Amino acid sequence: MKLFLKRDTSADNISFMIYDNMGLPKYSVSAEIGNWMKMVVFSGEGEQRSVIRYNKLMLDYFTILCQKRFYVLIPNIKNGFAFTIYGSTYKFNGKPGDDFYMSAPDGTVVMTHKRCRSSGMSGFEITINDEAHEMFLLSAAICADMYLDVSEKQKAVPLPT
Repeated sequence: MKLFLKRDTSADNISFMIYDNMGLPKYSVSAEIGNWMKMVVFSGEGEQRSVIRYNKLMLDYFTILCQKRFYVLIPNIKNGFAFTIYGSTYKFNGKPGDDFYMSAPDGTVVMTHKRCRSSGMSGFEITINDEAHEMFLLSAAICADMYLDVSEKQKAVPLPT
């Protein structure tokens, strides 16, 4: 299944829209920002499907609550870009930038993520090969996009001298 993730700035609290391969809205992601960031993934019918939190304590990490399961993703940028994932046997692989994938313990790719540009639209193409875990895989892709976006913004802010 292919999904397309696009940042949405048209509404105050919606940060992403996720479209199916026909271009129809499938999910929306709203965000609340305070001392932490909370993102909620809603289905097209308005049903809450996943809750993602970006936390900064002694380290940056994400928590995902979906399908009655809890996951923790800790960014690991030593060897490219990856997350150490607690709560799942999937492995996250990638390099700094826009392309990454997740694989099962046997090496089977269960999700890919890449930047795509088409006529007037820029976003990300997410291919999910394990539909039973679609919401977790989609949530992990959102975490990666948000982490990379936050990291780029932190690099762009000049340090006080």
